[in-house]
Amino acid sequence: MALGDAQLRRSKEDAAPFPASDLWKDGPVLVVVLRRPGCLLCREQAVKLWTEREQFEKAGVKLVCLVHEWIQREIDGFAPKYWGGELYYDEGKAFYAAVHGGKVKKGSLLVLVNPLGEAWKNMRRAKGSGLVEESNMNGDGLTLGGLMILKKGGEVAYSYPEKTFGDHAPFETVVAEARKVGASS
Repeated sequence: MALGDAQLRRSKEDAAPFPASDLWKDGPVLVVVLRRPGCLLCREQAVKLWTEREQFEKAGVKLVCLVHEWIQREIDGFAPKYWGGELYYDEGKAFYAAVHGGKVKKGSLLVLVNPLGEAWKNMRRAKGSGLVEESNMNGDGLTLGGLMILKKGGEVAYSYPEKTFGDHAPFETVVAEARKVGASS
């Protein structure tokens, strides 16, 4: 199935799914493929991107965020505090597979055994950022996410798969890629 044919919803209760291609029909879009709305690391990424949305808007790139599970209290705790924009439910995990080369990828809790490992470094970074006031462990935190920038028409211009918990695309790279895509639209 082509990514544009994937079905998204505006909420879990939304009976009318729409094709993902609607996201980029009017222009390029940056899609945050969020691992978990209550996650400290995910909230850090979301609030950083949303806070800097003016840079993307100036480039002509719309920002949207996807979740693969819709737990209403988690959504309520996430939006609009950490994400003020469009939020969609990717129940089929199409974007989660796409960002990882065609297959949904799961992280391992074993990475948490090593307090000097990347996941722990990412947690210390997020806690020290001051961007996130609270977080929780509710929901599926193993399905890895990432970030994608799609051109008008749906061609993937940039993709960054989360390799371990809290591994985010370099912000400067994301902005530069968004500017390139926006300039070519």
